[in-house]
Order: sequence, then C-alpha cells, then structure tokens
Amino acid sequence: MDDAMVTPAARGVHAAALAALPRATPRRLERLLGGRDPTKVWDKVMRGEMAKWVAGDDLHDLWRDHARGTDLDELASRLESLDAWVTTRASLQHPSALKYDIDPAPILFRRGRLADPVAPAVAIVGTRRCTPTGRSVAMELGSGLATAGITVVSGLALGIDGAAHRGALAADGAPVVGVVGSGLDVVYPRGNRDLWDAVAGAGTLLTEAPLGAEPEGWRFPARNRLLAALADVVVVVESKRAGGSMHTVEEAIRREVTVMAVPGSVRNPAAEGTNLLLSEGCAPACCTDDVLVALDLATAGATRDALRPAMHDGRQTVAAPATAGATRDALRPRLAAGADRRIDIGSLDPLQQRLLELLDDGPVSLDALVLRAGAPVPEVLVAADGLESIGLLARDGSRVLRA
Repeated sequence: MDDAMVTPAARGVHAAALAALPRATPRRLERLLGGRDPTKVWDKVMRGEMAKWVAGDDLHDLWRDHARGTDLDELASRLESLDAWVTTRASLQHPSALKYDIDPAPILFRRGRLADPVAPAVAIVGTRRCTPTGRSVAMELGSGLATAGITVVSGLALGIDGAAHRGALAADGAPVVGVVGSGLDVVYPRGNRDLWDAVAGAGTLLTEAPLGAEPEGWRFPARNRLLAALADVVVVVESKRAGGSMHTVEEAIRREVTVMAVPGSVRNPAAEGTNLLLSEGCAPACCTDDVLVALDLATAGATRDALRPAMHDGRQTVAAPATAGATRDALRPRLAAGADRRIDIGSLDPLQQRLLELLDDGPVSLDALVLRAGAPVPEVLVAADGLESIGLLARDGSRVLRA
C-alpha cells in the first residue's frame, strides 16, 4: 500500500497490534519498530521476515503466528470504543520527552488531549499506604501546582499518587497526566475508575500496555521510567526505603531530573524513604512554592499561601501566583480583632457553612473534608482557616472538628 494512503489511524491500529505481541517488552518493541512505519513492520512480522536479532528464535515464529491470527478490525473497534489513540516514535504527536529518552517509549496508548509540550511538569509520587497527613500534603501540592500552571504527573495508584491527582483536578488548573501500568481497558486499582475517567477528561491518560493487558509486576518499573522522563522535577511525599517511589527516584537521577522530598516524622515508617533522600542531599518540598523555586518559577520567600483564593466580586476565585512576600492573611476575609465567638452562622460564606454541616457527624481528616466539600482545595483550606480563626473549627491531630 502507498504510504500516502495509510492513515494515522491505520498506523495506530498496527502499532497497537505490535504492542500486543506475546512478551513484547518496550525494549523488544524498540528493536522491532524503532522509528519505522508500524504498518510496514507489521507486514514483516506476519510474513515471518523480521530480523532474528530483534527477538530471537524463540519468539520469531510465535510472533508470526500471533500476527496472522490477529483481527485488526476488531482491535480498531476496541480502540474507538475507548476513544483511545496510539502513537509511535515516528508520530508527530508522540511526546518528545519519551521519543528521545535514554529508554524511549516505542508505542503509547492514550485517552484525552495532548499535554502542553512546553509546560513545566512535576511528578508527585509516594507510597500506597500513606498517612492522612501525607495524603493531605499530596493533595495540596497537586492543587497548588495545577493552579500555578504546572502539569501534575503521577501513576494513578492508591495513596499519594491518587491524592496528588485529586488535588490537581479539584483546582481546575493545568491539564494533568496519568501514567498507568495496565491496558486502558483494565482499570487498576479498580477503586480509581472515577479518577481514570477524570484524568482522561481533564488531561491525558497514558500507558505503554496494550489493550487487555493486566497489571503485571514488570510493567510498573517500566511505567516509573516514564514518570521520571516526563517530569522536570520529581517530588516524593511519603515512601519506604524501597519500592516503586524509590525506583522512580533512581530513574530521575539517571536522567538528571531534580528530586525533592517532603520531610516526615522520624516516627513515621512511611517517611523513612523521604527522610533518607533529604539526608542524601535532596531538596525539601515543604510547600508548593519550594517546587516552583526548583522550577525557577518563583523566588525563595514567596509563600504557598499566595496561591490561595482571592475575593473577587463577592466570590472566591483562584488567584494566579503572587509575588514573593504575599501572605495568606492578606487574602483572608478581614476579621475584627477579638471577634466574638458567638457569630451568626448565616453571616458565613456558603462554603464555610457547608464545611460546618459536613462536620456535624464528627471529626474527619482534612483531605476527607476536601473531597466531601466538592470545592477546589485552596478554597476549602482558606474557608477552614477562617472558621478556625473565629473559633468555629478545631484541629485534633490530623483531623478537624466543630469547636
């Protein structure tokens, strides 16, 4: 078939079929495909004409027989039903960061829109078994960075990864990127199905795994290299000394990507890895502004609170990043000194009233309160701080409750 007659969609279907070959790891696919047209490569595989050095004698015949039994029309239908598309290194829409990486991604499956190729990106990673404090910090970082126009990248796992993306999505700021370790039609973990759909709707859901691929163990280290390659900075919120987060750190170091860590209590097992990183010289990430400084987008001394909502026409709107020295207190509603605690609830703004209603059933963690409120994270934080300053809300460790 003439090259001009082969559509990008057809190339995508052939690339998807190549990715589904048995035991087709990213490195094998890179040897097989490289920057060549997937349609032509597929024809060679079907005819059994691929070079022996690509996969060896044990896979040569297996791939040929698998290819001859593949229904390309059925595969195209599955991609269409997911509204998914496929790119290769020969595609203009293939992310440059993954096209020219030291371990390039030969084939990518995607849902959603393309991320801005020039926008700064920060990967937020951490343990699945995080503490309430770690989850809250991840949400706040995700929200603050998205508000500042930074692409938040994460692995959509339970715990820190998912919390970072929920915070970024709640801020309704820059598009997000989620990199997963299974096929786009195999949601893992299942409890994050809503998050998968939200990320695809507000940004990009990305994977190397073909349709139908289960979350096999080897796919996650491969996924972690993509997180590091896509990021200008990697932030570890909570992590043990070993595990997926530390593998992402190793991949970031290989690529000379800046690694930051959120300090944690020495009594917190989930912070052993982050505290180790700090002891080895990684910069601390105590707030959004620390990360912006690492990206050369802010100066030291600018505060996280400059990203919190300002009042405009009687409504709270998320402010753009403010200048160094701006403070949260300058953005809060003015409260008279020594305000009487017996305040009229009806005089509070609607979000503050909503928070008090949500606390009627007892204390909850701050991140749970944010999720229940259904409002952008910065707005909830400011509203909660206002309630605390007038004595209507109190903190009990990592939880908040009505005072």
